[in-house]
Amino acid sequence: MTELKKINNEKLLQELRHRVKEKKLSEKEILITLENPKKPELITEYKKVDLSKLTKEDWKKACQTLEKDKNYQAEVELWDSIGDE
Repeated sequence: MTELKKINNEKLLQELRHRVKEKKLSEKEILITLENPKKPELITEYKKVDLSKLTKEDWKKACQTLEKDKNYQAEVELWDSIGDE
């Protein structure tokens, strides 16, 4: 955040325009971030998958990924604590 303070607004806006033109950043991403700065994560890519075609290895890999995901684990703890009440 301290780096942003060193850049003047005009240069920042020019860089944002450049990134949008180069398709490195979308206008939607910028607006969502500016309108809701507390949102820590923005999903920009996803792939549609037919769950019936996933193998045991696919499920194992997905479970391992979720075990390492801090946001997912925090949500699991929250839901578990709600169940205890």
